[in-house]
Amino acid sequence: MRPPYLPDNPVLRQSRLRQIFEAAPKDALNLALGQPGEDTPAFIREAAAKAAREAPLGYTPNAGILPLRAKLADELGVPGLGPDRICLTAGVQEGLYALFYALFAHGQGELLLPDPGFFTYASLAGLNRVPVRTYALSAADNFRFSADAVIGAVRPTTTAILLGHPSNPTGSNASAEELEKLIAYCENRKEGPLWIISDEVYFGMSYSACASMEAYLERYPWLIVLRGASKSHHMTGWRLGWAVLPQALVPAYVAAHQYVTTCASALVQQTFLAIRGSAEEAAWMKEQNTLYRRKRDLVEAALGGLRPLYGGEGAFYWVLGLTAADQPDGDDDAWVMRLMREHKIMTAPGGVFGTTTAGMVRLSYGPKLPDLEAGLDRLKAVFQSVD
Repeated sequence: MRPPYLPDNPVLRQSRLRQIFEAAPKDALNLALGQPGEDTPAFIREAAAKAAREAPLGYTPNAGILPLRAKLADELGVPGLGPDRICLTAGVQEGLYALFYALFAHGQGELLLPDPGFFTYASLAGLNRVPVRTYALSAADNFRFSADAVIGAVRPTTTAILLGHPSNPTGSNASAEELEKLIAYCENRKEGPLWIISDEVYFGMSYSACASMEAYLERYPWLIVLRGASKSHHMTGWRLGWAVLPQALVPAYVAAHQYVTTCASALVQQTFLAIRGSAEEAAWMKEQNTLYRRKRDLVEAALGGLRPLYGGEGAFYWVLGLTAADQPDGDDDAWVMRLMREHKIMTAPGGVFGTTTAGMVRLSYGPKLPDLEAGLDRLKAVFQSVD
């Protein structure tokens, strides 16, 4: 029997990165996945077990439980910013989906995305029929955020700008000077201010100075900051994020979030409430940053003398430049597939993340140390055999 009519929606496709993961040999070393290799720490698991036994686990308010929202609001220290401006989400990705739905009438307005940037941004925009264009970041400046790149790309029809630091895919940070320049431009734009969306899911994972849009929450009223527990707390599968919202956007945002997911998991909310601000959490963040700084340095020591490395300032990514000898067909995707089949190392093609990283690959140093070291040894041998 033929299926009923089904529209051809180009957004509803498995991502290229997921296709690569599923094609990988089972014993391939994964230096591609944007996930910490170490699982959720014991103190969080223990808090979850206690919450499962003792905490109320029915529906929560759509925006999330009040005590946790109050904690997250208090952390920011912004006068007048209370828990009513925090919405807990099922990860930052769901938070972005709800945001795009709330900000844009279908097919109207325009969103500027970074190039390179996380490929899901464009897909989430496409699901909401949001027109997008990009602003290009430069390898010459280590792919750091550039206010001038944004300003040069803005048109009268532009509605919102998205930035994310530390960055996926590059691991680059943003400077306070560049964020200040962007805010000043948006405040004085003749067509009116722009929404600024700051994806800070890797907040707390920087190995050099990284500015945050948090500093402008009191000054600039059209700013949304998104954060989460997935990366810094190694809770990728738990799905907890939060949006810091302008008051004017709260009703529409919470409504969109409600219809998408009702509420973030009650168990995860109660768990995070129990550990947030604790001595165990502070010790974990220090330990985690020390470990990931060490992993970052391992990549630089192994490959820095063989190929150009970009980013590496935060999160757990480097972008690696390839030579013409590496990719005689001029195709980073083909190089990634060949590396995976012949040497059982998984990496991510740079072209997945934008035009500025085409001909490069993204390396994740998320894996556990033994796997990372083994993968780097193999990669080093591959490059040395070409040279």
